This record gives sequence, structure tokens and C-alpha cells, in this order.
Amino acid sequence: MSTTTLAQAQSALEAGQWSLAASLFETVYQTNQTLALNLQLVTALKADQKYTLASSYAAEFETDYLATADRFKLYLTVLLASHQFIKARLITEACRQTSANWLAEADQQIRTAEQAAEQTMQQTLTTTMRQFYHLSDQPVAAQAERLAAAQHLTVAKYLTAAKFLLVDPFLHQLSRVEVLYTLRGLGTTDAVQFLWFDQTEQTVVPAELPVIGSDRVSQQLQAEIQRQAGQVDATLAAGLQAELPLQLMYLYPTPAKIVTDAKIWINLLIATQRGSIPRHLTVAGQKMAENQAKIREFNENLV
Repeated sequence: MSTTTLAQAQSALEAGQWSLAASLFETVYQTNQTLALNLQLVTALKADQKYTLASSYAAEFETDYLATADRFKLYLTVLLASHQFIKARLITEACRQTSANWLAEADQQIRTAEQAAEQTMQQTLTTTMRQFYHLSDQPVAAQAERLAAAQHLTVAKYLTAAKFLLVDPFLHQLSRVEVLYTLRGLGTTDAVQFLWFDQTEQTVVPAELPVIGSDRVSQQLQAEIQRQAGQVDATLAAGLQAELPLQLMYLYPTPAKIVTDAKIWINLLIATQRGSIPRHLTVAGQKMAENQAKIREFNENLV
């Protein structure tokens, strides 16, 4: 790290030369990515009104930003200034789960910013909401862009479109799960209908759903990977650990309905990775093999 460049950046920040300070801090930060430098960089970018970029850098240390009132306020400010209303609500709800005591003001800030946007950005919000509604019209690879754009919707508009998308039979399952998981992060307490992996509808309350991978079956699958491969084949174990989270996303929020035996599920996964064909499967094993094949078919549609 160049101490000279850092000193110049700090001097520029103190002198109110926001653009110069942001540029210099960014140069230093590329070689020394610490929280202290991140805070200075985000502060300079905020002063230079580069709010979207500031929020992107803050997200790199999100846990730290949610740990104190001052950092949280800085993060929230740049999110609202760049009209990222859903993300603003997500970090606020995350803090609420840790019993942070500075959120009353934050809630009001978000409501005020959303109300202002409804007045000044009505056409933009309507267009974004319409595109979000029609998410399944896009190829799967392009859906991520519209999901990101939906972060700029007010919560009322997001919820209206989300409830439709959760039962849209033409939407890719991962996109549908991402919408549901966003509602969970928002603390949505209204029951919603959700078209699950097997194309049946479930009634769920998003706020009551678990973190992906934290349920009993997911934990059993993790343990099976360690038991079967962790100590004997590090490469195989790493491959399994990389694939399992994606499988669990497809099966969220009720993987136990599909994974009826964690040992057999991992055996099947190992066989697939090794290019072998499992034999002498039980009825339950055959059903799990078919569902793993279905997941692979879904994955092929991602590209």
C-alpha cells in the first residue's frame, strides 16, 4: 500500500475534494481491502454522489456495516440514495433479528424515501414492476438482471409482483426460490402460495422459513459428505460441497419431502460425479435418482 497515496486521499477528503478522494481511496483499497479503508472509500463515494458504487463496496463488509449504528446509517443512506429500497429493507430486517436498537429511524427513512420515489419516479417504478411481473418471458440467463432491477421497487410493488411470480409455472425454479427468499428476508408475515419443485403449490409464511441449508435434512447431507468423502477424497468432497447448496435451493423450503435418505442421496450424487450408474436401487432410491436428474435438467436450462 502506498502511504503517500493514502495520505493524499485523506487530505483530499478533508479538503472536500470528493472525486479525487474517492479515486485515490479506490486505488489504495485495491491493494489493501480493510474495513477502515472501505469506510473511507464509501464515505468519499457518498460525498461524490456515486451512491450505487458506494453501496457495492459497503456490501463487501456487510456484516461489519450492520454491527454499529454509524456504519449501518452510512450503508442505508447510500442504498436509499441509489433507490435500492428492497436491499435497504433487507439489511434493516437483518439488524432487527439481532435486536439492534437504532431501527425506528431507519424504518421511517425507508418509508419516506419510498413515498418520494412514488411521486418522482412513478413511470420508472411502473416499468420496472411490469418487467418484474413478466420475469418468465426472459431466458433464464437474463432473469437475474430483472431480479436485480426489482431491488429498486418499493416494497408494496415488490410484494404485489412477487406473489404472482411465486406461482408462475413458466418461471425457472431458482428464480422462484430467490423471490421467496427475498420475502423471507423482508420478514413477510402474510401467507403466500408457492409453486414448489414438484409443481405442487405450498402455502408458506416467508418470515417463518429457515435459512437455506440450516434444516435437519440439509445438515444430514453435509454430514454425509464428510463421512463418505471428507477424509478420503478431498477433491470429491469439494465437488459435492459445491453442488449441494444449489440442490438445496431447488428443494427449498422442504427438502425432506424429496431427500428421504441422506446417505442414499449422497451416494447417488457421488455416482453421478464419477460417471457411474447406481444399481439395485430401492423404490425410494429410484425416486431420489429421478429427482436428481430433474435438478440436472433444470441446471441445463440456466445457460
